[in-house]
Amino acid sequence: MKKITSTTLKILIPLLISAVILFFTYRDYDFSRFRADLGSIKWGWLIAALSFSALGPLFRGLRWNLLLEPIGYDVPKKDTVLTVFTGYAANIIIPRVGEICRCGMLEQNARVPFSKGLGTLVAERVVDAVLLGLIVLTGILVSWNEFMLLLTPDADTAGPAAESVPLLQNPKFWIWTIGIILVIIICWRICVKFRLGDKVKNFILGFWEGFMSLKQIKRLPLFLAYSIGIWLCYYFELYLAFYCLPSTAAVGPVAGLACFAASSVAVLVPTPNGAGPWNLAIVKMLGIYGAKLNEAQIMSFVLHFCQTMIYLLCGFIAWIALKIIHRNGTSGE
Repeated sequence: MKKITSTTLKILIPLLISAVILFFTYRDYDFSRFRADLGSIKWGWLIAALSFSALGPLFRGLRWNLLLEPIGYDVPKKDTVLTVFTGYAANIIIPRVGEICRCGMLEQNARVPFSKGLGTLVAERVVDAVLLGLIVLTGILVSWNEFMLLLTPDADTAGPAAESVPLLQNPKFWIWTIGIILVIIICWRICVKFRLGDKVKNFILGFWEGFMSLKQIKRLPLFLAYSIGIWLCYYFELYLAFYCLPSTAAVGPVAGLACFAASSVAVLVPTPNGAGPWNLAIVKMLGIYGAKLNEAQIMSFVLHFCQTMIYLLCGFIAWIALKIIHRNGTSGE
């Protein structure tokens, strides 16, 4: 009973969070014009953008294969790629369960122990965290004023930043810097007071151990190429979709980077495929850069919906394919 309740909550709570944020994101949208707005979309650009939805998981599966080699498992590439697609679909149904699903399926199909499979995902997440950090930092540095507007309640209607203040001369930059330092100091004091130092130390050591395991990769340049390719796919999927509508097409690549950085942070909120936080970040950032509110809303909605359907469909097909490949308990080689 407890397991059923826990699983139900894991599904319902993310759905509730998503629904609330989606409501506030689209509360001003006139749904009576939805069909007309769909007709104004340049579907060729949307299809081009969505083609990168399939490439991202493909690169992630090929990269995972490189992580499994150093620990002695020569897993067929089709297994890792199909398993990743299945994990993407699982994450939509229950956020953050995709990694567990991936390791469980790999253990079942390729005889890779669950703990070892999970260990490879630690290294994978370390690399992704570093790349995400670089993307967000770059986005903030090139669009500092726009990111400050993002934190205001009316950011989606604010339009382009009226004035551009150099980063080091912007009072908000120093306020945020001092605030972050104070939060770090307070957290450190709490850790000392409640003797959480060992837990924090173990977490840092585990993070570092996962990072250092990358040294064992035989084809590190290829691994890094796949890693960069994954994030480039995410970026182009978003940026090419901007060309679907006139006002979103006019924002430019810098705005695309800022939107990508903001939305990449937003999807850390555990909702199905980032629904809600991702849409809100895109709509607000596009509004700051001068895109029409209704065009930003329809573009973000259609892109996210189509991407989610692609992940679910590809995940289902991948799951069926894995069942067929391993129907006799073979390794699929």
